[in-house]
Amino acid sequence: MKKTICKRKPLLFSLLMLLCFSLGTTNRLSAQDASVPGPLQELLSVREGESTQANQPSAVIEMAILAGIALLPFAIMLLTSYLKMVIVLSLMRNAIGVQNSPPNQVLTGIALIMAIYVMYPTGVAMYKASEDFIKESAPKELFSDATAYFLMGVVERAKEPMRTFLIKNTSSKNTQMFYRLATKNFSATAEDPMSPTDFIVVIPAYITSQLRNAFEIGVLIYLPFFVIDLVTSNILLAMGMMMLSPLTIALPLKLLLVVMVDGWTLVIDGIVKTFR
Repeated sequence: MKKTICKRKPLLFSLLMLLCFSLGTTNRLSAQDASVPGPLQELLSVREGESTQANQPSAVIEMAILAGIALLPFAIMLLTSYLKMVIVLSLMRNAIGVQNSPPNQVLTGIALIMAIYVMYPTGVAMYKASEDFIKESAPKELFSDATAYFLMGVVERAKEPMRTFLIKNTSSKNTQMFYRLATKNFSATAEDPMSPTDFIVVIPAYITSQLRNAFEIGVLIYLPFFVIDLVTSNILLAMGMMMLSPLTIALPLKLLLVVMVDGWTLVIDGIVKTFR
């Protein structure tokens, strides 16, 4: 039983990191005005284990934790392989011509499971990077100043493996584009000089790179099914069977092609191999 729990720790930790990561990405720009500290500055200024009202944490602390929980689904969708996976699988379903098979819930579940599979090594690396801090500083209460300090400390220690994953799977062209935009728009308000490896640059570059790659794969998936539709339409037209819908003939041929080449497995295998 203990071995099973230990094996699941990295997976649970990776999900927790995505929750914290959604709050931590704005840390660079939170110190725009030193006279009016922002929420993240207030969180970081709290010392571990110290709270004037241990049983009644401040409203800022509660709002920050609840906001992180609310943003967790968006972090999972945008900062993992889920984005590319769900787009490609949806495009393949549309290319075949079966609009509701598999259903949206099943397609989303497949994309989520495969995202966990792809992100598992990154989750393990993030857990190992902050394992000592987690064991030493784990708070006893969820909504407390110590919890906010703990989450920010974990993010600070575990962010590098996540940064490495995002950079490896991001186009350098997109990174340079967002770096130029960030330098132009944020350089006057940021304390430190901007860097191409900052999360404020890497995250949008990663998202746009994944979108482009997903639609590139979608084009390749559509080509064989487009050929089947085109050939079927021309054959029916040549035979004078204009009243017969080409979809009626083309759909079984598409399904036969998918079954013969094990299409779904082939596509999923190809998507997983695109991640580094």
